[in-house]
Amino acid sequence: MDELIRASFLTAFPGNARTEPSCEVISKAQKLLNEAERSWALSQACAYYQHRCLPLELDKESCIRVMGESCSARVLQCSLLNTMHNLEPATQTHTQGKSRPIHSTEVINLCTVCDPYLTNITQPRSRIVGGSPAPLGSWPWLVNLQLDGGLMCGGVLVDSSWVATAAHCFAGESYWTAVVGEFDITKTDPDEQVLKVNRIIPHPKFNPKTFNNDIALVELTTPVTLSDHVTPVCLPAGSEPPTGSPCLVAGWGSLYEDGPSADVVMEAKVPLLPQSTCKSALGKDLVTNTMLCAGYLSGGIDSCQGDSGGPLIYQDRISGRFQLHGITSWGDGCGEKGKPGVYTRVSYCQNLLNAPN
Repeated sequence: MDELIRASFLTAFPGNARTEPSCEVISKAQKLLNEAERSWALSQACAYYQHRCLPLELDKESCIRVMGESCSARVLQCSLLNTMHNLEPATQTHTQGKSRPIHSTEVINLCTVCDPYLTNITQPRSRIVGGSPAPLGSWPWLVNLQLDGGLMCGGVLVDSSWVATAAHCFAGESYWTAVVGEFDITKTDPDEQVLKVNRIIPHPKFNPKTFNNDIALVELTTPVTLSDHVTPVCLPAGSEPPTGSPCLVAGWGSLYEDGPSADVVMEAKVPLLPQSTCKSALGKDLVTNTMLCAGYLSGGIDSCQGDSGGPLIYQDRISGRFQLHGITSWGDGCGEKGKPGVYTRVSYCQNLLNAPN
């Protein structure tokens, strides 16, 4: 290893390091091209985790395993923090045009301004549960996440190589693929692209028992080819929409509770509900600040099984941009009276993930 690099890491992290490695140092180590140098640098950066070993076991295999697991967890956490920080909306306006690959040297815009919903904006549209199909091409950021070739969850394209979804979708190691540009799952659509998943990064504070922080990032092995029908969505750029604002949800989930999945993209328009209403309807101990509710207390319009991980979208009235404010998370049944759908609050997770370490 270059002696200057070695010296910088030794200075930053002596063997008795008392502070957890910063994401900056972790990133610096990961960027080393030589595998041996990269491993050495990470081991130095993670010397802090020696404190998790039992006394007199610093040189034993059990200690090495504990340090390795702790360091790996920190690396994943930093990857998630860094990715979410970099996935803020770009300032340029998306230019409609022919399909073309987006190169890594270009500024990738995360927003599109198209509006199939300008008319009848205040009235509920077709629901996912028992509804009718969405207009073709109206959900260019919707992703079909498949487990071993079968629909498992929805997702949202937030960058040419990254998909946001629900953390509860994943359990164990299996073969995951992501399908973008899809409308009808019974056939191959013109803009459809099937991509392999490189890695899955759940929120470091996701609780599978309570669904708190139910969000994850999925990295694709190769970037998608962006087009009019394959476009990243905007992430929240300011305050949340006011209570009662109409939002949109979509997916290929069940047409009714425990029913068959839809063949084509189904959509619904649901209003944001006050947090107090959400807690009263579903339980004050079950609904946390990382969650928000949307739907009708009268029931009948809702997301359902298979829609998990899909988007809750709000269209900003000023800019016209579609913003991702929620990730479909959980609910008590599908479309039942007094039981609105629960979504992971993206703005809360953004603030948490972007906070200094």
